[in-house]
Amino acid sequence: MRSFSLFIAVSALLLQSCSNDSPNRGKPIVLGDPATIVTEADSQYLQDFVADIKPIQPIIAETNTADTTPVQTLAKQEPQQTEQPKKEEPKQEPKAAPAPKGNGLKVEFKEITVLIPNIGTRTYKQQDTKKANGATYEITSGTLVGNKIQAGGGTITKVSQRYQTVIAVKNDMGTLILESLNRTTDWQTLKGGNNTFTISGLDAKQLQYIKASPAAIKNAVTRAARNKRMSRATEQKWLKSISKVRDANDKPLVVILRSVMWKIEGKDASGKPYQKQLRIDIPLK
Repeated sequence: MRSFSLFIAVSALLLQSCSNDSPNRGKPIVLGDPATIVTEADSQYLQDFVADIKPIQPIIAETNTADTTPVQTLAKQEPQQTEQPKKEEPKQEPKAAPAPKGNGLKVEFKEITVLIPNIGTRTYKQQDTKKANGATYEITSGTLVGNKIQAGGGTITKVSQRYQTVIAVKNDMGTLILESLNRTTDWQTLKGGNNTFTISGLDAKQLQYIKASPAAIKNAVTRAARNKRMSRATEQKWLKSISKVRDANDKPLVVILRSVMWKIEGKDASGKPYQKQLRIDIPLK
């Protein structure tokens, strides 16, 4: 009986609670109705469990007008125009000068043709000047004094000259070359332009020669006589002829031009620099 009374009491309490439910129970939820808003106060249920979503911002095309149109994708953007590099103008190559005309020594190098007018020459051996940077000849006629160096096929920018002299004894017995008394000058620049340069400094009065003492001159005569295999008596005659000589230019001594060399510098028809050398020997008379 006691258990049955307890059951009836619990049932009565449950029925009372059901009767105390909200009067809106079963009715539709109205947005903005304060009676339907549930406010959570426990902080553990207010935490975020996912990362914030950051939407991709559309790219806005710049424009000077008020109307702006968003660009959907980067691929649809118009490609930027890049400045094209300026084309270099072709370099103006120097014009080739015409080949010199006239009689004389004409040397045809690969880059340039050189002419020394109105002289005759001969060579010691066959020379392929098209493949060489230098050439040697011996003059047989004409003169180099006051002559010119002319060129064609390229441009001459500079011509330098040097020469070699030797002392000789010249008397009624003949000419004795004193080989040990020679001198080679330094390079000197010739005057000129337009591929024509004047040969200068080769006059007999202008020639440079070695300075030698009377003893050095005597030794040079003795050595030259013995190289010629002269007799003792003939050697003494040569020595006697120079007994009063005090300078290498005193008679019967003479200064003889042995050879002349030119260094020719310039540019060929394509503008490439070159350097050539030309030598002319003067035969001893």
